[in-house]
Amino acid sequence: MLQAASSEPSTFSKTQKDLVRIQLGHILQSEFFRGSHRCCRFLEFAVNQVLEGRPHEEVKERTVGMEVFDRLPDYDTAQDNVVRSTANEVRKRLAQYYSKSGSDSMLIVGLPSGSYVAALEWQQAPAAQPQPVLDLAPLQQGLAKGRPHSRFKTHGQAIAIALVLGAIAVSAIRYEASRRADPIRRVWSAFQESNKPVLICVAQPLAYIAHTGDSPTAPTQFIPLPNAFVGVGDSYALADIAEVLSTRPKHWRLVAGNDTPSQDLKVGPVVLIGAFSNPWTLRLTENLRFTYAAGDIIHDRMQTSRQWSLPNPHSYWMTQEDYAVVSRFQSPETGQPVIVVAGLTSFGTEAAGEFLTDRDLLRSALQEAPKDWKGENFQFVLHTKLIGQTPERPTVIASYFW
Repeated sequence: MLQAASSEPSTFSKTQKDLVRIQLGHILQSEFFRGSHRCCRFLEFAVNQVLEGRPHEEVKERTVGMEVFDRLPDYDTAQDNVVRSTANEVRKRLAQYYSKSGSDSMLIVGLPSGSYVAALEWQQAPAAQPQPVLDLAPLQQGLAKGRPHSRFKTHGQAIAIALVLGAIAVSAIRYEASRRADPIRRVWSAFQESNKPVLICVAQPLAYIAHTGDSPTAPTQFIPLPNAFVGVGDSYALADIAEVLSTRPKHWRLVAGNDTPSQDLKVGPVVLIGAFSNPWTLRLTENLRFTYAAGDIIHDRMQTSRQWSLPNPHSYWMTQEDYAVVSRFQSPETGQPVIVVAGLTSFGTEAAGEFLTDRDLLRSALQEAPKDWKGENFQFVLHTKLIGQTPERPTVIASYFW
């Protein structure tokens, strides 16, 4: 049974640290963790605190909130329970992992109740430098009697150590390869590598308020409110993208599309959310293959006869399907990497946000890339059906890589 972690920091050999990181990689890539960026980031942090020998009393709820979830130093932990809720979720997922996938693991990684530092329980305690003991009798019987026993023992141990270290190296290489093959990591690499915060520019749909005036006979006036609202689907896409960036972690800031000056787009990476209510989306994508055209249409500039539109363009809130385009490219206008997530309506934008942050959806889409693709720019046209007011998982109906 895992006990609460001691307040005394532990020291680990390089071999032990390698074994811990290999096991951590298996856990993070398992079905129980790979779908939650927040839980992966939390568990990786909790394990690293142990390996780095950080005093456990320093790892408090506020510390985790600041270092893992980018909270401000004075944030209210009573109102914002992101650390406590994520810790409970991590404990549950670890229990599921070891009950199904990790029952034979040499190492058990746990998160004791009341602690934000991982506990490591060795099923078979490894030495600082592994010294496997081999049964040398069969080997000795088959060899010349004049050879000293000590030479065989030393030689056998050296071979065993080499095999163990080789297995560790292979596992480490596979773990690193799996990290590099992570489609989310691949799509967001240019954003992660930039030393500038990501600018998220969200659409602001134009809304009106009816004003009847003081007199009952006065005509009704509709007063525009250009900067008052954000679409629900756009908000969902924003939440998905913010979670990916925050759990890596990567600093980002949010601005309104109507109020974003052009010079802000030249400072660092940019994410544009929403199409027709975001002027920067229309401007920065106008020369791409899949663009947004008048009449709420997605148009293919290379095959001019091909386009996608809503079955009833005048009934946005009654539509049963939607289309969206997800684009990643380096803008020739600003010189910065840009990601665009935008549907014909807010429903399509919501589905596009899910697509851009879902490993399975991205992995399937990127498999269609040509062999000579440089891994830089792409566009995907997505289609989603709606169940009530909720979009289903989107499907790719067209793509372009360059």
